[in-house]
Amino acid sequence: MTTTLPQPGRQSVYQLSDNLRDVTRVFGGEGEREELLLSKLGPRGWGRLHHFRHYYSAGWGSGLGKPLSPRALETFYRFLEAARFPARSVPSVFLTDDGCIEVCWEDSDGKAVQLEFGPAEIEFYVEAQQLEDSVPASEAKAVARRLTA
Repeated sequence: MTTTLPQPGRQSVYQLSDNLRDVTRVFGGEGEREELLLSKLGPRGWGRLHHFRHYYSAGWGSGLGKPLSPRALETFYRFLEAARFPARSVPSVFLTDDGCIEVCWEDSDGKAVQLEFGPAEIEFYVEAQQLEDSVPASEAKAVARRLTA
């Protein structure tokens, strides 16, 4: 049985600003990004993010879902570069209705860690510390070092 996936939409509600185009050059090419995703999230996480990027256009889900925010995605890549997840914990990746990326995993004690990457900030929850907070997106690497160590 063969199934044909829908073709990715070419319409975007987001416009890339000049400073976002510069970020793409800093993080390297698409191949390096794919390797980063595979090494940190595994094949399943890579596949989910691939679908979010290419097949979830405006109106997904119940009709109100927004496509993946390019700024949220860039923040997520910066986070992943510095992240060191616990050995037996594979993060789960989700697309929120607002077009943000959410990632969840269990720390070494089995407690939940949850982050949501938006275009301007990162919201996080750490069950072990009962800590819920947000930081500017520019602190993605610092958050990764703090929460994934």
